[in-house]
Amino acid sequence: MLLELRVSNFALIEDLSFNFNTGLNVLSGETGAGKSIVIGAISLLLGERAAIEQIRQGKEIAYVEGVICLEGSRKEIIKLLLGEAGIELADELILAREVYSSGRSVARVNGRAVPVSFLKELGRYLVDLHGQHQHQSLLRSEEHLDLLDSFGGEKITAARKKLEAMFQKRQDLKNELSLLGSDSTERERKLEVYEYQLNEIKQADLNSGEDEELTEREKILANAEKLWNLAAEAYSVLYAGGNELQSEAVLDKVNNAKALIEQASRIDSNLSALLELLESAAAQLEEVSYGLRDYQANFEFDPSELSMIQERQNIIKDLKRKYGSTIEEIQDFAGRVEDEMERLKNSETRAISLEEEIKELEGRLHEESAVLNKLRRDTAQQIEQQLEAILNELALPGARFEIRFTEREELTPSGLDRIEFMFSANRGENVKPLTKIISGGEVSRVMLALKTILARQDLVPTLIFDEADAGIGGATVQTVAEKLAQLSMFHQVLCVTHSPQIAAMADAHYSLFKETIDDRTLTRATLLDSDQRRKELARMLDGAGIDQVSLKHVDSVIKRARRFKDQEAG
Repeated sequence: MLLELRVSNFALIEDLSFNFNTGLNVLSGETGAGKSIVIGAISLLLGERAAIEQIRQGKEIAYVEGVICLEGSRKEIIKLLLGEAGIELADELILAREVYSSGRSVARVNGRAVPVSFLKELGRYLVDLHGQHQHQSLLRSEEHLDLLDSFGGEKITAARKKLEAMFQKRQDLKNELSLLGSDSTERERKLEVYEYQLNEIKQADLNSGEDEELTEREKILANAEKLWNLAAEAYSVLYAGGNELQSEAVLDKVNNAKALIEQASRIDSNLSALLELLESAAAQLEEVSYGLRDYQANFEFDPSELSMIQERQNIIKDLKRKYGSTIEEIQDFAGRVEDEMERLKNSETRAISLEEEIKELEGRLHEESAVLNKLRRDTAQQIEQQLEAILNELALPGARFEIRFTEREELTPSGLDRIEFMFSANRGENVKPLTKIISGGEVSRVMLALKTILARQDLVPTLIFDEADAGIGGATVQTVAEKLAQLSMFHQVLCVTHSPQIAAMADAHYSLFKETIDDRTLTRATLLDSDQRRKELARMLDGAGIDQVSLKHVDSVIKRARRFKDQEAG
């Protein structure tokens, strides 16, 4: 429920705070005192459109904040929504809205900035605002089915749960069948594709690392002539000699140098170390020369081998394009295909069984949908009868309320029913969707009647009625007051009213009034004590003045209200 409301620099409000109670909270005051401004501020918290005209003149920012206590079944829904937005759930929810003179608007939940649409989504589960504003769950046709089912009690709840469980089972079976292949033709098609892919990979007979080896061999064969010539020239330089630029081989020169150093070392033994190095170099050069000679002698070049290698590379390249970027990935793909083929070959029997089970379930689903439809139509008839009786009490004697059923094209977890609440305020006029109702006072009374009979089932914790008494008087106002009091036993109710009968039912009564300070008009609010409340009710009864006669009348109104509430509580 809404525990606290703080409004700053919003229209005529400079700074106001409200601490609302459970039960019925009433806002009263002279016309233009700012009651509807407070309702407008609450609507901002519920994600309604902001406008720079709402900012108090001379200020840059308007600010509205609401503290909401979370309890009951709606707490789990809110927890889920907050979790999706990355916001931690606490026992209290703080909604805030900032409107800037630049036209920018910022919404916050528990101090974290969120899209305004997120506030609107949260608001659907927290507050219903009835009157000239449109934050009304009963004007959203998609919620009508759930409200009707709630009113239907345990029978509809049990039937719907049974249908939902069967629907889920059918969906699970369909998912399993989908994994097997939607039908036998599809499974055969998949097997043919898998068999082709597996044969293509197996025929290639791939070996790990083969692609790198082929690349290296192709490079050698493609440069065979150049390789042989380079090896021959190197051999000639090192060993054979006779080159145009060099008549003596390198190895001969090294051996000549070795002979000279050997003679010198006999004179100076310090040269012995150098002699050993040169002898080692000569031996290595000789080994390189023999290696080059053998390389030339054994070098073979077959143009057909190069063609075969390139063809093999093209095969591997094509397989990589289809099944994986490496030979290992291609082999892994083949393994998975083999497993899937085995599963599909063994799935035919299971698929036939699943198809039969799904067909049987679909028949039962339609049977259960028909049972649920019958329960809903019986419940709808009860709601229609009860609602028209209450509307008659609320000065709408010619009003007609109808719950219209249509059938969905496809079965859903809630059945085949699509329903919409229809209404006509005047005898002889066709019923229309509630969304087409124009009159604010009319809407409030219809909503009040609906909320009264759906009070125990409706899960929205806070209900706000903006002048539900508009356009009515006498005994009808008393009836409205009693209905609001009944509602407040199951919900927190906020009501803007000009009627003393309604105000007398209040558990908390705020009076709003205008005050001029430094040539500026401000809206103020006071939580009335018992004496102040008597005077406010006297003003509402007789604006001409407050005297003992009017106060005595007030006492009788309060006494009647207290007696009614005691009877309802008992």
